[in-house]
Amino acid sequence: MTNTSINEANAFTADEVLNKMNADQRIFYVNGIASGLAYARWLKDKPDQSGMQCINKWYYQSGADTWKRITAFMELHLDKPVPALVHVLAKKECGS
Repeated sequence: MTNTSINEANAFTADEVLNKMNADQRIFYVNGIASGLAYARWLKDKPDQSGMQCINKWYYQSGADTWKRITAFMELHLDKPVPALVHVLAKKECGS
C-alpha cells in the first residue's frame, strides 16, 4: 500500500464530515486540510510564498462564500475524501 492510498483510506468522506461531525468538528477538520495544502504549496514553491498566500487568502479571508462553495462541493461528492475535494477547489482558485 502506498502512502497515498493509506492517507486516502484514513481521510473522512464528505458524507462523514457533513453528516457525522458537528459544525465545530467540520470547521476544524477543513481548517487543517486548508493549512496543510498551504504548507505543502509553500514547500513545493519555496522561497516563493505566493501560492501559499493565495490558498490562505482563499480559505481564511474569503468568508462565508468559500465555506458555502466547499460545503456545496462536498454535497455533490459524498463518497469522496474531503482533502481531495478541498484540494480541487484550492487548485481552481490558486493553480497548482
